[in-house]
Amino acid sequence: MEKIRRILETYRVYPIDIDKITERLYRIKGNNQSYALKKSGLKEEKVPFWLDIYRTAEQQKIVNILPLYLNKSGNLFTKDGNDIYYLSPWIDSGHRTHAIEKIYQNIGYIHAKTRKVTEITEEIRQTSRENFLVFKRQSSELRKRLMSHVEQFESQHFMSPVELLVCTQYRDLVHVFYGLDKRLNQYIDSLEEMNDWKLALCHGRLKDSHVLHGNQLYVINWEQASYQHPVLDLTRLLKSRTLHYDSDKRLLLDKFKFYLEENKLDIPDLALLSIYLLDPSEYLRTIDEYVERNSDLSMIDHVIKLQRYHRQLLFGIQFSEYMEQEFEMVAFDESGSET
Repeated sequence: MEKIRRILETYRVYPIDIDKITERLYRIKGNNQSYALKKSGLKEEKVPFWLDIYRTAEQQKIVNILPLYLNKSGNLFTKDGNDIYYLSPWIDSGHRTHAIEKIYQNIGYIHAKTRKVTEITEEIRQTSRENFLVFKRQSSELRKRLMSHVEQFESQHFMSPVELLVCTQYRDLVHVFYGLDKRLNQYIDSLEEMNDWKLALCHGRLKDSHVLHGNQLYVINWEQASYQHPVLDLTRLLKSRTLHYDSDKRLLLDKFKFYLEENKLDIPDLALLSIYLLDPSEYLRTIDEYVERNSDLSMIDHVIKLQRYHRQLLFGIQFSEYMEQEFEMVAFDESGSET
């Protein structure tokens, strides 16, 4: 703990208790308050961008990005050898799973406050179109590979639990591929009419463990943040939320409006989100690992992974249907009323 004490001294924090929470996180009690000391995984080249996140949060008054303390040198981090540490308030968060409407609101607010719009040149448009056409061809290959696996499994006199599960879930995967193809066609067509591209500060690993709810909601650990399309953050959040059997998928859909009230997304954006949610790559990769025996996972571990990815993909279908009912039908009705 001498190293930790040495680092804390650079913040003029003199601990009476140091509690190691994880390999990288310490809870510190001292100076009549509690702190969180984090040993970061930041690479040297990423530090300037990471620092800029906190400067932006201060300038834009984004209070739900948990602030960091300055050390005696006026820096937001202390370097010890090759290790980078930073200090923040310790927030007691009593809820493992936070109210989704609050998360939607706060993430939407961050995305809206940091939003950048860049013009789409013809070169960018064509490159994007080619990338999504490649993805569409890859999706078609995945579907063929899945069908090949199912045919192989069904030819067995006795199927293993993994094989039986894949065959049982195959009908759902047919719907996944149908929905994915539909949204890809829709998004590729919409590229022709796009004039700009939305970017926002995205967390990069958005999930419940990076959301703290004290007197207000805070989002922590921005080490993998970048400026991306905001639907990438939503994809990570929704996939993490639908990984487990007890997630309330209907609630995720019903409360989605709270995000849109903060950061408006148009129909092509929602189609892009549907595409990411319907991506079956991880599901197929798990089957390939099982078939090729190139994984140390047990039979039950393969079953658990397939069940989790299956749940995520089922939510992708639900989101695509929700999008159609709540947005596309509304747009259709509005266009009809104007004629």
